[in-house]
Amino acid sequence: MAPRGGSRDDGTNRRRGRRGAGDHGRRGGGETGTAGPGGPPGTGNPEPNPAGDPAPAYPAGRSRRRGTPYGNRPGGWAGPAGGPSPGGEGPPAGGTGGAGASGPGGGAGGGEPERRRRPGRRRRRPSLARRVARWAALAVVALALAGAGVVAFAAVTPLPKPDVPQATVIYDSQGRVVASLYRQNRQLARPEEIPESLRQAVVAAEDARFYRHHGFDPVAIGRAALHNLEAGRIVEGGSSITQQLARTLYDLSLERTFGRKFREALLTVKLETRYSKDEILTMYLNQVYFGRGAYGAKVAAREYFGKPLDQLTLAESATLAAFIRGPEIYWRQPERAKGRRDWVLSRMAELGMITPEQARRAQAQPLVLRPPDEPDTRAPYFVDYVRDRLGAEVPELAGQLYTGGFRIYTTLDLDMQQAAEAAVARLDELVAPLGAYRGVPQPQVALVALDPATGAIRAMVGGRDFATTPLNRAVQARRQPGSAFKPFLYTAVLAAAEPITSPVACRLRQYPGGERGEPYTPRDYGRDGYHNAFLDIRQAVAISDNVVAVEWMNRMKPSRVAALARRMGITSPLTTQHLTLALGESEVTPLELARGYATLANLGQRVDPFAILRVEDRDGTVLFRQAPRLERVLAPEVAWLVTDVLKSVFDPAYGGTGRALAIGRPAAGKTGTTDASRDVWFVGYTPDLVAAVWVGSDDFQPVLLPGGAGATGSSTAGRIWQAFMRAALDGRPARDWARPDGVVRASACTLTGSLDDPRFQWREEWFLAGHVPPPNCLALLQDPYVREDLAAAGRAPRGLLPVPLPSLPGLPGLPGLMPPETAPGPDGGANPEGGAAPGDLEPGEGQSRDQDGRAVPGGGAGPGDGGAGGGGDPGGGRDDAAEAAPDAGDASPIPPP
Repeated sequence: MAPRGGSRDDGTNRRRGRRGAGDHGRRGGGETGTAGPGGPPGTGNPEPNPAGDPAPAYPAGRSRRRGTPYGNRPGGWAGPAGGPSPGGEGPPAGGTGGAGASGPGGGAGGGEPERRRRPGRRRRRPSLARRVARWAALAVVALALAGAGVVAFAAVTPLPKPDVPQATVIYDSQGRVVASLYRQNRQLARPEEIPESLRQAVVAAEDARFYRHHGFDPVAIGRAALHNLEAGRIVEGGSSITQQLARTLYDLSLERTFGRKFREALLTVKLETRYSKDEILTMYLNQVYFGRGAYGAKVAAREYFGKPLDQLTLAESATLAAFIRGPEIYWRQPERAKGRRDWVLSRMAELGMITPEQARRAQAQPLVLRPPDEPDTRAPYFVDYVRDRLGAEVPELAGQLYTGGFRIYTTLDLDMQQAAEAAVARLDELVAPLGAYRGVPQPQVALVALDPATGAIRAMVGGRDFATTPLNRAVQARRQPGSAFKPFLYTAVLAAAEPITSPVACRLRQYPGGERGEPYTPRDYGRDGYHNAFLDIRQAVAISDNVVAVEWMNRMKPSRVAALARRMGITSPLTTQHLTLALGESEVTPLELARGYATLANLGQRVDPFAILRVEDRDGTVLFRQAPRLERVLAPEVAWLVTDVLKSVFDPAYGGTGRALAIGRPAAGKTGTTDASRDVWFVGYTPDLVAAVWVGSDDFQPVLLPGGAGATGSSTAGRIWQAFMRAALDGRPARDWARPDGVVRASACTLTGSLDDPRFQWREEWFLAGHVPPPNCLALLQDPYVREDLAAAGRAPRGLLPVPLPSLPGLPGLPGLMPPETAPGPDGGANPEGGAAPGDLEPGEGQSRDQDGRAVPGGGAGPGDGGAGGGGDPGGGRDDAAEAAPDAGDASPIPPP
């Protein structure tokens, strides 16, 4: 019999020896036990294992009871590899009895005996209340620790500068709002602008304990959690005003993540420590969205009630506060909006902000909201142009245009812009409809007006309707200008010191360079395409004669005229090879033409058109400023002479193509009509304003009058120009151009009348000082161009004296080449050669004068002496009363004497 071990019996040993020797058994051994195979001696007294029961199937190393190593009890079973000891039959797995030896992997360990668990007894689980209390306590501790962490982190973290998107506002030259550009239509209100009733209403509706908490309201958070739990969904939020501000001010998403929540909490604490409650509320009211695109209370007051923020009533303040909870819901549903508003008023009364009587009176008021505004249509083409120019002038601001809150002060005059839009609206009554081209009604129209002294753009219309056709034809569409280009040609002529009285015969002329190798033959409007008469520069410009213009281009050369036009402001490519440049073959924009004419209106100083005066940021710092840029490109005397000639376009005495377009003040201008009336123009100016008007079709269809005849510059574009100028300049004093010192008035001999009956005529005219023609007609006949024209006519002009003089080579006898002896000289005094004054000449031989003493054009030709006939140009305008003909222009008959 084996000696007794440390355990009472086999069963006890098996029950208590629940842990095999495992690793512990391998480390320690018994005092007297003999090692079984593979195991060290066990501890404790030897004890037999009478039955040789198998060891319990416990894994080696750990017992079922957590934390207790196998073999840590007296008599415990050894690891599974042990065998019987010599003193008795041990378990197959090896035990640590008194005589049992440890099997491989474990020997017996010492330790205190452990109380047995009663068979069938289970551990009791804590109650639900205890578990809830435990978790609540943990939550409180966690929240406290998190709050302490947030506060500590906030104390060492700077508050980032908020990037609040604000609308960019565009103003006209008088400081009036033209438009707002925004992704969020927001304008910041100053604290003094916000009425107390609105502050109270928002606090009552959104955060009643706002002034009593420090950024987080546990009461509101708990109440919201309870209501949401009862409803089974999110029906109420517990965010304070400061939390909402942090969320929107720093553009935090609504994603429910720990990172977002931590950032929101951090910013909330920072806001509460940095700003006062009133400052936070002001920031909130400038940030919150009220619906209908209105961000901030200042914009919302205008949007819903059409009034400044500081003029809101109690009921209106409550309405705005009500909209915060559902900004895109309540304004669409008036009944729900009124219910929400009345709740806000009741809540204000409950909180003691207003009296119950005040609440009842406000609740009795009907809810009246302004209808949503139509899209802003004031100067949309100009606004689009400003946006483009800002990107070109200040590219670093272009990306912030809709969020930066800039203030852009422009050159626009809203009164003139309104006049321009009203004038353009007359197009439908002036032309026949041409259907639609790519969905855009035709014909189209453009108008642009400048201050000629500075280049400031005062009005701009780029089409009939910006919504259907945003193409800005005033600056983006190049079209042939027709006769509207002729002022550039005649500027070159007069700059070359050619007298205005220089005559050119409107007759058949041929030049090389025509189509298919044929000669180029310019024509005018009329039965045979020619006036068959002598025209000086003033007459040719007034009636828009083409043949004379091409002849002058031939003498001046296209390259010379193109270079001058570029100096005056034309930037589009111009032909330098073809005489048709005189008739407006090269395409330009209305803005270019307006700029070129402004050079004349400004007496030779070219201006750069501009639209932006200055740009300020939201703090009032000037980021960009633009001043007028001027450069002298013409002598003032030349510009003044050209302007004086262009005045004749409005003069009925010259049969001017614009004789029906007078505006009641000194003005100069020019019509233009291209082949088949595909483009019709009028460009005109005063000392204060220059405007260019174009009418045409985007698909180059001919523009027709309501009766079906082809439109002209005077019948369509000129009418729009006239209506605009009269309205734009209404109430402003009429001014004329001051005559430069380098211009003098003198009498000169010229040729007039038909080719069948040419005549000398003495006329008073303006000349460049130092370039007055000699005081006799003989000098005129020395001009080879004049002699060529007379030779082509085959007749000598009738002279001023009955005494015949010797013939000149190639011409018949020329009688009376000298003026009367008493004819005035260039300085207005008596001609030293004596004789009768021009006013004493017999009828039909001299010229008539107007009441100011100026010569009436047409000279002394009698009614039967002709020279009258249709006139015009494919590239100019034509007389609306004249008979229509293919490729007709703007020319009018030469007026009778």
